[in-house]
Amino acid sequence: MSIDNPRNAKIARRTALALLAGTSLSACAGGMTFPVSEEAQEPLAERGINVIRISTKNIEQYGDTKGAAILSVESNPPSDPGVYAYPVGVGDQLRVQTWSTPERRVSGDGDAIVEGPIVNERGQFFYPFVGMVTAVGRTTTQIRGILEQKLSVYIADPQVEVDVQEFNAHRVSVVGAVTNQGAVTLTNVPMRLLDLLNQAGTEPDSDLRRVEIRRHGKTYIVNLQSFVDYGARGQNPLILPGDMVVVPAMNDNKVFVFGEIETGEVLLGSAPRNLTEILAGQGGIDQVRANARGIFVFRRPPGRQKGFDVFQFDLTDASTLILTSQFMMAPMDVVFVTTDPIARWNDTVGQVASAVSAVVQGRALVDAFTP
Repeated sequence: MSIDNPRNAKIARRTALALLAGTSLSACAGGMTFPVSEEAQEPLAERGINVIRISTKNIEQYGDTKGAAILSVESNPPSDPGVYAYPVGVGDQLRVQTWSTPERRVSGDGDAIVEGPIVNERGQFFYPFVGMVTAVGRTTTQIRGILEQKLSVYIADPQVEVDVQEFNAHRVSVVGAVTNQGAVTLTNVPMRLLDLLNQAGTEPDSDLRRVEIRRHGKTYIVNLQSFVDYGARGQNPLILPGDMVVVPAMNDNKVFVFGEIETGEVLLGSAPRNLTEILAGQGGIDQVRANARGIFVFRRPPGRQKGFDVFQFDLTDASTLILTSQFMMAPMDVVFVTTDPIARWNDTVGQVASAVSAVVQGRALVDAFTP
């Protein structure tokens, strides 16, 4: 649909205004034919618009499986290492004690706090009779083995104990919707995501369903809320040195509703919400004015910069009402309710998708659609 046409420009402009300002969108609501035919879908597919008719055959893909919230991005937490072991790093202060026999201690004093060696900028520390020992990246168990091997030249069957006296090397950063942003020092006690956020403190608007863990150039989206609510252990991963944790606010954890219904933005909150709840919260469908088949949900699939999946609900079938109660909403979904079918639905929905795209990308909708 070209916006050079005055009628099409008017539709686009009102679509933009409705999404931006929360006004009623009667102009765009008028005139859509449902369900979409295969012929009508072809030009939409060329624009990256994939129409999906929701039925009993596919609702499980979009439902609240085992109570876990369905998100606009697939949860992909990093895998835990087999066994967590603290890697000694630059700046850590060690405590090293050595015995030659059960009765004789070669170094260290059990009744006094001894200042141990500090790992220098080269990742090494000095120890008598051994010289410089590389410690960075090694565990205390590995360092102990090195010392025992080298000291055996001077001491018969040396027994060595190594631990970290002061942890200084490894930190993780936590930012976003938390009470205390900044760096948190890691120790030899394993720290999981929930432990970190308990220490940093969460805010009322913290979105625990979409916590980011940035690690080695990759970003993982973790649904910590599913661990809190349902015990999904895979969604509470270990925090490792160098991680950055970003807790988003719920500002963009919302859906947009417009058309033949009360228009506005709806915050999803931390609990999963289905399509029926969203529509009911906006006053319900006006059975007199609304086309019972005209309910669509626009959603941008994970990893895509353009195009949408457009979920279609044919409410002329009473059993479909059950499907709307099973269809879970995702952040930045756009719900469109319409009436009065017109012949060229595919052109119109393509134009609506352009307005929806502007919402998702945060552009100024009115300016974008001003002819």
